[in-house]
Amino acid sequence: MKNFSMRAISGIIYALFIYLGTTIHPKGLIVLMMIFGLFCLYEFLKITNLKNKLFQFGSILTTIVIFAYYSKEFLNSFEISNHYFFYLKSLYFIIPVLFVFSIYIIFKSTNELLNDFGKFTLSITYIICPFALALTLPSYDYNLGEKVMHYEVFFIFLLLWCSDSFAYLTGSLIGKHKLAPKISGGKTWEGFFGGIIFTLIAGFVIETFFKGNLQGNWIIISLIIAILGPLGDLTESKLKRFFNVKDSSNLIPGHGGFLDRLDSFIFVVPFVYLYYLFIYTL
Repeated sequence: MKNFSMRAISGIIYALFIYLGTTIHPKGLIVLMMIFGLFCLYEFLKITNLKNKLFQFGSILTTIVIFAYYSKEFLNSFEISNHYFFYLKSLYFIIPVLFVFSIYIIFKSTNELLNDFGKFTLSITYIICPFALALTLPSYDYNLGEKVMHYEVFFIFLLLWCSDSFAYLTGSLIGKHKLAPKISGGKTWEGFFGGIIFTLIAGFVIETFFKGNLQGNWIIISLIIAILGPLGDLTESKLKRFFNVKDSSNLIPGHGGFLDRLDSFIFVVPFVYLYYLFIYTL
C-alpha cells in the first residue's frame, strides 16, 4: 500500500509538472524540455557507463549549445507570431536522420555502444535532440490580444499515456502473442493493437473538440504515436538489456527513471516533427 501511495503521488506530481510546463508559456516548455533532457542524459551516461570526463563534459556542453539555439529561435518565432519561421530555421531533416541512425546503432550495430565516442554521439542524437526538437511543435496565436502557446506537446503526452495504458490493459486481459520476447517479455501484439485502437479514439476526440487551437490532423498524429510509441519503449529496453540494466534510475519513486517514462516521447517527437514539416512545405 505504501509503494502504491508513493507511486500515485509521484505520478500526479509528474503529470502536473508536464501540464504546467507544456501549457503556460514557451519559457516553461523550454525549462521542462531542458530538465527532462538533462535527467535523461544523466541516466543514459549511467546506463552506458560512460566515465570519460572529456566526453561527459562534451555531452553537457553540446546539450547547452543545442538548447540555446532552439530556445532562441523558439522565443523569436513566438515574439513575431510566425511558427513557420521556426521551421525554416529548425535544420529540417538533420535531427530526424541522426535519430534514425541512432536507433539503427542500438538495434543493429551495438559494437558502437562499446566505445566512448559512440556513447557520446548517441547521448546527443538519441537523447538530447528530440527534446530540443519538441520546441518546434507548439503553434501560437492571439487570445484577447495576448500571445498564447497552443497545447500540441501536452496532447502528445496525453496520447502517449493513452497508448501505454490501454496497451497494458488490453495485453493483460487478452494478450497471448509476444511482441518482442527477446527484448521485452511483457508486451503482446494484442496489447499493441489495443493501444492503437484507443489512441485513435483519443485522437478523434482531440481532432473534434480542439482542432481550432491545434495544427495538423490529430487522427494522423495519434496513429504516429500509437505505432511508434511502443517502439520507443522497446528501444530503451534493448539498450538496457545490452548493458544489463533493469531501470534507468529510481529518480521517480515507484516509476523508475526519467528515461523509463520518456522513452516513447523521445521516439515519437522526430516523426511528429516530420509530419508537421511535410504539411508546412506542401
